[in-house]
Amino acid sequence: MNALNLTDGDITHRKEVIQLLKMAISQKWEFSYLTTAKKKVTSKALELVAVSAAEGSFSVGRDPGIAELDASEPLMFRAQSGGVSIIFQSRINDAREADPATKSSSLYHFDLPYKIACTQLRKTVRVNLEAIAEVPVVLYLMNGALIEGTVIDISTAGAKFKVNKDLGKELHDPQVLDACKVSLPNDKALQTGAQLIGMVNDADSGTSYLRCQFVHMRTQDEEMLDGFINQMLRQIESFADAGS
Repeated sequence: MNALNLTDGDITHRKEVIQLLKMAISQKWEFSYLTTAKKKVTSKALELVAVSAAEGSFSVGRDPGIAELDASEPLMFRAQSGGVSIIFQSRINDAREADPATKSSSLYHFDLPYKIACTQLRKTVRVNLEAIAEVPVVLYLMNGALIEGTVIDISTAGAKFKVNKDLGKELHDPQVLDACKVSLPNDKALQTGAQLIGMVNDADSGTSYLRCQFVHMRTQDEEMLDGFINQMLRQIESFADAGS
């Protein structure tokens, strides 16, 4: 399965919808449902527990507020991680809720959505490093394997990496990527969780380009990255001034 492209827009392919919801579970995204009363929207935290492709449904933890809602009306859900937010509507899965085996459980079951809207929350400055510095990166996979590459561009929300290897088979599932270590100048190392959100493979040249989002980044690493980006911006400005 190809990596998801979580840029601004809609995800409508059923396999990608399932893939995205499973990713939200594995990455522990903040999940909630939205209600409207007297034109005021309220967000209530909820646990996204499981996704069933066979049943065409996803399961969430029981919540008293959901029990009070009109089951015939769709419910709005939202999930967020780092700089990405998703929102979609869904109705209670009547078939599963009518089954005594599932109705007595501690979960609510909803139909898989036909569409998930994705939004980039942070419009951060992205610095292209190809022309000014070679910044190595090591990618850590869930199975313990390591992949070495270089950083093409970077922002406080994520980065694009180049790997001199066709990773089409190795990273067919985005969830196999666990973390990354970026070797910044002055012997500094940025270590953070990483989530694969896009990948382009060139079989002819044996090269892969990965777009990754940073997740679970520590405060000290955020400050280090912010300082590095500002340093690169000043360097780019000095090059521009020298050439003018």
